[in-house]
Amino acid sequence: GGPEAKHTSQWMAAVSTRPADERELLSACPALAGTPLADLRSSDVKKKLLSMPVSHIFPGTRANEALTAAVAAGRARVSRASSEGSTSDADDAGLSAVIETLANLLSAPALKDERSSAAARAEVEGGSPPPRGLPRVLSSHSLSARLKSGTADAHKDAENVQYVRSLLRGKVSRQQYALLLRDLHHVYVALEAALDAAADRCEAVRAIHFPSQLGRREALALDLEAHAGGGWRETLGPPSPPCAEYVARITELGAATEASEAALLVAHAYTRYLGDLSGGQIIAKALRRHYGADAAMHFYRFDAIASPSAFKKVYRRALDELMTSSAAVDAEALVAEANSAFSFNARIFRHLDAVCGLAAPAPSPSAAAPEVATAAAAAPASA
Repeated sequence: GGPEAKHTSQWMAAVSTRPADERELLSACPALAGTPLADLRSSDVKKKLLSMPVSHIFPGTRANEALTAAVAAGRARVSRASSEGSTSDADDAGLSAVIETLANLLSAPALKDERSSAAARAEVEGGSPPPRGLPRVLSSHSLSARLKSGTADAHKDAENVQYVRSLLRGKVSRQQYALLLRDLHHVYVALEAALDAAADRCEAVRAIHFPSQLGRREALALDLEAHAGGGWRETLGPPSPPCAEYVARITELGAATEASEAALLVAHAYTRYLGDLSGGQIIAKALRRHYGADAAMHFYRFDAIASPSAFKKVYRRALDELMTSSAAVDAEALVAEANSAFSFNARIFRHLDAVCGLAAPAPSPSAAAPEVATAAAAAPASA
C-alpha cells in the first residue's frame, strides 16, 4: 500500500486471470495495485493484509478507504465460500479471522506509531513511504506473553483440580458434566453481555471482541438441553456460589464507566476464549471418547473459525497491539485480573469436586442439597 495507486492495464489484465471472488477482493483495494498481489495465493493475500503499514488505519486517508473496501470484499468472499461449502482450501484457513481483526482496527481510533498520527497522515497524503507493518512490542514483553507467563501458576492450579482430571479420564457422569455446563452458561451470558456493552465505549474491549466467531451462549444452551433435558434450568438449579461471584465481577466490569476498569474484561475474555480454543479441544476429545462420538459438544465447536491455531495468533496479536494503541491498558492490572479469572474457574471446579464426591466422600442424598443429591444419584463409577 501507499499513496493513491492507479489501476494500470497490466494490473487489470493480471487480476482478470484470478477467480471472480478473488478478483473482487484484490481489485477492491487500489492501494494494493502497485504490488504483485494478483499473482499470490490466498495465504499470501493474508500475509499481505497483515503487513499493511500503520498509516492504512488512519481515518480520512485514501489508503484507509481502500483497505476498508478490501475488508468488505473479503467478508463477502468468506461468506460466499462458507455458504457454498468451498472452504477446504488450506490457504483460506485464517483469512476470516484476519479480516475481522482488520475490521476491528479500522473501527477503532488510530493506532499510535513512534511518530504522531498527524505525521503519518502527512506521509501518506504527501506520498512518502509510510512505516511498514503494524506496530508491535518485543515478543518477550508483549501483552499476550505477559498474560501467559503471569498466569502460569494459576492456570496449572485450575487444570489440576480433581474434577478436571476426572473429566478427562471419563469419571464424570453426564449429569455431573451438566453442572459444569450450567455454571459456564451463567458465566458466558454475563461475559458476552458485558463485552457487547463495553465494546461501544472501550477501545481495548472492542479490539478483542469477536462475537460472531467466539460467542458461546447458544452453544452451551444446546449442550445443556442434550445432557440434562429441556427443563435443565429447573433440574440443575441456580449457579454455584463461586460461579455467582464470578458473574458478579464480570457484570461489575461490564457496567464500569471508566475505560481503564472496563478494559479488565479483556483478561476474562482471554482466560475463557483462548482456553476453550486450546485445552477445551482436548477436553472435547476426551468427552467424545467417553460419552460417544454423537454426544452433544456444541460448546467446543467453533464453526465460524476455520483454523483455531490461526485465530489464536490473530487474537494474541490484537492483544499485543493494545500496548501500542491509544487504548488505556495496564498490563499488570490485566495480569492480576486474569489470575482472578483463573481463580474463579478453579473455585468452580473445587465446588464440583465436593458436589460430585470426587475430592471427598459424598454426603448421603437425604442430607445433601438438591444439587448434590442429583449429581450423586447420577454418578456411576465410570461415565
